Amino acid sequence: MALTSLVFALFSMITVVIYFIVPKKLQWIVLLTSSVIFLFYNNLTVETIVQALIVLLSAYFCGRLVYKNKDKPKKSKEFLLLGIFLILAQLIYLKYTNLFLATANHINNLLNIDYQFEFVQTNSLIGISYYSLIMIGYLIDVFRGGSKPQNNIFKCALFMSYFPILSSGPFIRYEDKKEELYGQHKFSYEVMCSGLVRILWGLFKILVISQRLGMLVDTAWNNLNTYSGLITIVAALSFPLQLYTNFSGSIDVIMGISEIMGIKLPENFNVPFASRTITVFWRNWHITLGAWLKDYIFYPLLKSDIMQNLNKKCKQVFGKKVGKKIPLFLSMFIMWMIIGIWHGGAYTFIIATGILQFLFIFLEDVLSSLPKKLGINIDSKIYKIFQIIRTYLLFAFAMIFFRAPRVIVAFDAIKNCFNIGASLTKGAIVGFLNNAGLDIKEIAVLLIALMILFIVEMLSLKGSVKEKLFKQNIVFRWTILYILLFAIIIFGCYGEGYSAANFIYQQF
Repeated sequence: MALTSLVFALFSMITVVIYFIVPKKLQWIVLLTSSVIFLFYNNLTVETIVQALIVLLSAYFCGRLVYKNKDKPKKSKEFLLLGIFLILAQLIYLKYTNLFLATANHINNLLNIDYQFEFVQTNSLIGISYYSLIMIGYLIDVFRGGSKPQNNIFKCALFMSYFPILSSGPFIRYEDKKEELYGQHKFSYEVMCSGLVRILWGLFKILVISQRLGMLVDTAWNNLNTYSGLITIVAALSFPLQLYTNFSGSIDVIMGISEIMGIKLPENFNVPFASRTITVFWRNWHITLGAWLKDYIFYPLLKSDIMQNLNKKCKQVFGKKVGKKIPLFLSMFIMWMIIGIWHGGAYTFIIATGILQFLFIFLEDVLSSLPKKLGINIDSKIYKIFQIIRTYLLFAFAMIFFRAPRVIVAFDAIKNCFNIGASLTKGAIVGFLNNAGLDIKEIAVLLIALMILFIVEMLSLKGSVKEKLFKQNIVFRWTILYILLFAIIIFGCYGEGYSAANFIYQQF
């Protein structure tokens, strides 16, 4: 059920209407019913039911046993590890079995072993990576004493399967959202308008910007041997914007729907392309994933006995300044590898969102003092602009691997970027744009839309643009809203050729 489809729009409208019609004490049941329908839409089988039940029952019963044995830390930890194992074992099997088999086949080829493992066919539910990690976080919070376990298994199921977050996040935490999920909410006209604005802005980013960029990017990637050089570079530089408008736009849609029902989801983006370093970029991109990994992977790993002992030994051997960074970077490397693996069962994702991101951050730290040594004024506007551009280019380079179907194809695309002369003719560029379905009018729409996005993003650095809009007089406010609505209707890309239904991050 794609977030831009008419089916999802009707589904959300019916849910909201019923949600506010029923007695308030039954509102959470409406959310649970809608979430179950959404979870199993077009994928209801015995296998998928078992998948959902494994995660739910593991988290529910292990969470209660963890809490029940809180005075027996060893036993409590055993139940925690059991719950995590059951959830992770299924996730790894469904998403990463073929990655392991492909690796084994590759090793067999290198060793001249005449045997190839056959890939397995898996059928996983939408959002399994999201709700699996959410429930692992729930178990850890119960173990740490930050949350009491939910005694009602159906309420626990709602927390796991809350439908707006299943397609692309954001990550939520039980203690933060339990009151809103199970609470009673009154209909508010102001809140509804605020949510609708968020939905419209998300649809504008997806249908007007992301889909056009996608047409350009897909045409270049599907014909790397035909279009090279400048066109490959343009496609590589366009993909981060396509990914951002697609991903953040989907987040806007679901946050708007959730807001209408009185449930505010955590922000997942904060103008990431204004970041001056990759480190800051990842604090502003997929914020809730980063927070989850820091709290449940990075900091526990860094504070573990193994890392503390390593820290002491490294300080003795390499000195305090260098020694303390070795466990830090080792923990960071493990976290980034997990991020890369989480994004998908392919080496392209591991390289793009794992290895390269760690390498960039490592080099940023190692070379942090270099600008001052070179006499560069790091507070100058020119240097800040240079840092922003550099960060974007580094991310765009990494995303070549993210977009590529195979690692070898990514290297082919990088190689093509140096073949500039083959793409500089007017006929080649016009032919490419025509094949991408972008005539002069489409390009004009795209450029104007990108300009609007840039202005809104810059304004948001100084506070919420939506709040500023609602402080304006009613004529101005509704004029802007109608312009946005008709821009989506008139200039949005719909239909079979545009794949508006395929959110990039929905596969994760």
